[in-house]
Amino acid sequence: MKKISALLLAVVMAFGMAGCSDSGSSDNDKESSAAAVQTESSAADSSEDATATTTTTTTAPAVTESSQAEAVDTSTADENKPASGDSNDIAASAIEPSETSEENLAPIGQWIKTTRYCPTDKIYHTIYTRITKVVSKTDDADYVNKAIELNNSVGSDFYKIDESELKIPDDCELCVMEYEVYVPEDFPSDDWGIISPDVNYSASNKGGGGIPSADGASTYIGMGGTTELLTQKKNEYFVGNTYKYVNLFLMVKGYKDYKFTFSSYPEGTTSDSSDDAVTAYISAE
Repeated sequence: MKKISALLLAVVMAFGMAGCSDSGSSDNDKESSAAAVQTESSAADSSEDATATTTTTTTAPAVTESSQAEAVDTSTADENKPASGDSNDIAASAIEPSETSEENLAPIGQWIKTTRYCPTDKIYHTIYTRITKVVSKTDDADYVNKAIELNNSVGSDFYKIDESELKIPDDCELCVMEYEVYVPEDFPSDDWGIISPDVNYSASNKGGGGIPSADGASTYIGMGGTTELLTQKKNEYFVGNTYKYVNLFLMVKGYKDYKFTFSSYPEGTTSDSSDDAVTAYISAE
């Protein structure tokens, strides 16, 4: 049996923008969920001496929409639906991604209008998303451990995460972020529902570049890729509902100067359109 053994570090960051992984030909957001982290000596940043650079790698656990469907057992879509207020209030209070920036981060809890590719008509349609919680092991180890335990209890061996097998640097720790997605009733769907409306969030340094190590001597390049944790055995998605997602990621212990981002295409964009993606910026605290 194949086990997923790890998280959050590899040699080059494997994700591009969410829109790329949402492409009409594939639409599997997490087919490239290996996150890469390269540790570089800060002294090497201004030197051409390649011997000053060290690299640490592990592979992130991957959860794709197609493989997640293979883990189906018994449950209902309603079990994955949190109480999130009236849908009209969500749409009315949501902001556009363009209203956020590196200097103007959306706060946690703020609904943001975005889009999701729909294979039914091969067009990007509006959905809404917001981050609701970010917890590190330093903040609440029990919460993070229980999120991993739940994933391991409802997923097959392929999805289980064994933290003892993760090659996590001493100055880093596992963290969990929760977010919600509201799918409007006018989102095109089939009798079986819609594909998972997950959003490709990732964490990155507010000031740009990599995440500095705890001692400031190194920089982690590519840290912040998130991996979805399973919360139930069967996942079905229907329009008009709000869905909760739980993601696992790696961050330097005690480091708070980072943000979350995701990218999406304008509503009405087709899979072969040349429209540019728009990035949303959200505070991590």
